[in-house]
Amino acid sequence: MTTNSKLSIIIPVYNGERHIAHTVRNLLQSSYQNLELLLIDDGSTDESLALCQKLAETDPRIRVYHKENGGIGDARNFGLEHASGDYIGFCDQDDEISDEMYQKMMTRIAVDGSQAAVCGSYRQKKNGGKVIYEQYTDYVFDTPLITEKLLLPMLFRGFAAHSNDEVSICMSIWKCIISKQLIDDNKMKFHTFVTHEDDFIMLLQLFLYAEKISTLSDILYYWNTNSESETYRSAAKYRPDLESKQRLLLSFVSKQLADNNIPHTVLNEYLYVQQCRNALQQLDNLAALRRRKTVREIRELRTCESISHIQSSATVVAPHKGFVRNTVIIWLLRRKHIVSAYFLNQLINVIRFFVEKYQITEKLERRMKRRNK
Repeated sequence: MTTNSKLSIIIPVYNGERHIAHTVRNLLQSSYQNLELLLIDDGSTDESLALCQKLAETDPRIRVYHKENGGIGDARNFGLEHASGDYIGFCDQDDEISDEMYQKMMTRIAVDGSQAAVCGSYRQKKNGGKVIYEQYTDYVFDTPLITEKLLLPMLFRGFAAHSNDEVSICMSIWKCIISKQLIDDNKMKFHTFVTHEDDFIMLLQLFLYAEKISTLSDILYYWNTNSESETYRSAAKYRPDLESKQRLLLSFVSKQLADNNIPHTVLNEYLYVQQCRNALQQLDNLAALRRRKTVREIRELRTCESISHIQSSATVVAPHKGFVRNTVIIWLLRRKHIVSAYFLNQLINVIRFFVEKYQITEKLERRMKRRNK
């Protein structure tokens, strides 16, 4: 690539009239100017489309598309089909970036001869503060190291096996810039099976197919948590077909790994880990039914494929330190304490909700700072 290759940024928009203008202006202020913004209106029911069209009148680099609602993964795939850049980036409709993000990442790609670049990200709090969400080291990974240091730590996030203590890898796509040729040559696309694992699926394909990836220690993407976002809305829905969707996801990922020569022992470990995640999702799914649950109804969860698997599996992967649900809830499920696991999981989720809603962590941090003065 040249140091000024064209970069396409894909932004799915759904009922984002409160945020999209600020996000677009923030992106246009980037020090890297050879870019296009693809605003994909995904069947919004508010004034998002009209606002996007108005924004497009202010800058020729903005391209607006409208499609029927299909979810964020479908909107991103639509963007991939219409992107004209040599490289692809992604941004959510209510997030922000550092002015230097694209310049730094595109420079690293050019200098390193990489097919993709990955940077760190902040999680922006409601009070304006920032906490590190994920962070990397400055490095260039080739194929064997991509598997060892990026792919496996992502697959086993929250568990002790195959961890990489040097970096914190989360399943989000907006910290990446990817070669359009790599995407096209390998027919990479977003897939959604259960809720919002489309980011994970694209990262999975990136780590399997790329021959060289650059990581940056700079933290350049700012994720704004938003209780009205698609991720939050989808997490609160009850899904009667959850188990069949989980099975499809597990089958897809397992086939991708097997087709790319991931060892059988690792596949067995991943099967256990994913079934643990599925079991936790089953607990959350039952809780999403907005009514009182009977003990008998909760006990029926033991027939779930995921819970049955972790209770009988000869392959057991220990949880990573600090992941409470992986440590406590999975321990209870393995010992067939289904009811206790369900109610304790509910308690943990309630505590997490109140910590977030009332900014308890931020208040404690401010109090500790005052005491230390």
